[in-house]
Amino acid sequence: MILMIAVLIASMPNRCIRAADSDLSDSLAWREYIRSIPVTQWPEIDGGKPVTYDEWQARTGPVGPFTISLAESHRTPLSKDGSTLFYVIVNASLFPSITSSISQYVTDLNNDGYDVEVHATLGGTPQDLKAFLQSGYSSGMAGCILIGDLPVPWYETTCWDSYDAFPVDLYYMDLDGTWEDADENGLFDSHFGDKTPEIYVGRLTASPMTLGGADEVSLVEHYFYKNHNYRTGQDLLMNRALVYVDDDWIPWAYTWSDNVGLAYNTRTLVSEGATTVDLDYEIRLAWNYESVLLCAHSSPSCHFFKIGEDWTGGTTCNDEVKDIDPVAHFYNLFACSNARYVEYDYMAGWYIFCESHGVASLGSTKTGSMLSFEYFYGPFGAGKTIGESFADWFTSVGAYGFPQEDLCWFYGMTLCGDPTLKHLESEPPHVVTTSLADGEYNKPYSAALEAAGGVMPYTWQISAGTLPDNLQLDPPTGVISGAPLSVGRSDFTVMVSDANVPPLTGFQSLSITITFLCGDVNNDGLVNLLDISYLISYLYREGGEPLPPEAADANGDYNTSLLDVTHLVSYLYRDGPGPACP
Repeated sequence: MILMIAVLIASMPNRCIRAADSDLSDSLAWREYIRSIPVTQWPEIDGGKPVTYDEWQARTGPVGPFTISLAESHRTPLSKDGSTLFYVIVNASLFPSITSSISQYVTDLNNDGYDVEVHATLGGTPQDLKAFLQSGYSSGMAGCILIGDLPVPWYETTCWDSYDAFPVDLYYMDLDGTWEDADENGLFDSHFGDKTPEIYVGRLTASPMTLGGADEVSLVEHYFYKNHNYRTGQDLLMNRALVYVDDDWIPWAYTWSDNVGLAYNTRTLVSEGATTVDLDYEIRLAWNYESVLLCAHSSPSCHFFKIGEDWTGGTTCNDEVKDIDPVAHFYNLFACSNARYVEYDYMAGWYIFCESHGVASLGSTKTGSMLSFEYFYGPFGAGKTIGESFADWFTSVGAYGFPQEDLCWFYGMTLCGDPTLKHLESEPPHVVTTSLADGEYNKPYSAALEAAGGVMPYTWQISAGTLPDNLQLDPPTGVISGAPLSVGRSDFTVMVSDANVPPLTGFQSLSITITFLCGDVNNDGLVNLLDISYLISYLYREGGEPLPPEAADANGDYNTSLLDVTHLVSYLYRDGPGPACP
């Protein structure tokens, strides 16, 4: 049936048909669901091949003995019950260069309720590091982040009639399963027992990044700078998601968008065959979405877009992602080998090591990717961390024990970035400005409104009342300016709207009082004979009106007449009382 739907869609490119939701109520339905979906590919037109285990070993060099030591231990400020123990495990050669960044990260974790241990390590095998994680788990450790070059577990198998060897971080998440290397060649080739995760693991591997002269220390330090800004609400983006589905998966596009909707009520779904091309995707990366789900055939360094059955949709590669500097925080890369962190400049890395926003990316180190997205976005939208949500997803899709078909789809899944991050919805913006300076009649006036919270950029407007005549509020900047042509106090309310969809708003009641110099009838800033002449001309020779009219009531009797002329003459030349407008 699903094949028929795919054929119908190919013949009707302007129509979208919703595929049935995945049903994991029984193993047979799950098998049928997996078989119906085209697997992600590393297209032959790329011309590249994955680095082999032997090539990777030659590049990384000999492995020394395993050493690991506790560098820091920090408990939550109140040592409160229910705190979560989290391990920060850092390559010991890298650690001295990033200690200040790690310290800030630990402080942020403490503030979020984590007890933190920082461990520095060198050498060893995946088995050594896993034994350490098992020990930590027995002491209550719930998850960890692996920073720098640490032991990489590899798995080998045959998927879709081809030999496949790939990094498998599930090995570190599953602490009670049995992993074997029957031929003793350094790659695991079988997995038995309870195969689902006990802990969540995130990986921060920057050493393979070379574009633009990138260096590991700078990338890691800048990552934690962005991480801090996100965690503390200083870099919140629009509470919406981009769901970008290339041609081979159009029948499932609506279902997967609905799955993403468990975390994001507002989504942009792009799934038209001729629309999903490189330029369109690249343009949308700058459009401010907190989260992106991309479904496209890929290699570690590029996405390849199809139009129908042809590879004519163009490519988006790692250097373009780096230069675009996408406006997004989280990426789910349904994209072959995009998270293969043993490859130079792997794309899942550049999505989080870009300049401004990226903090976490999910992807695979091989063919295959995530399916049944609801088991990830459900927990993520309910307030769990991205690491917890990832582990929950692995547990759900492993309900039938990861037979070979599941293994081929899922075993390469990797979380790049901090696993303790959550989907943060911004608080409504609020107006910081509580008062405005007075102004003078017909004199230049400028005051800038300020706001905080929400998602920038802001938009300003007057929601009630009015500004003094001839003053205007600039909506993008919040600057009130002009030369006021009315006097007295003007009361009004300003409203600030943020960039969320729909926007969140804040309000503040304000006022501006416009004053004038009493007796300065010609508005030149002085009270002198010229004002007497101006007033006489107005009263008796049809001259111009006083500026403002209130300035001419020099004796304060609420009337403009000859008495005001005599009052000014007395003030200027006979030591009489000064002007006293009402």
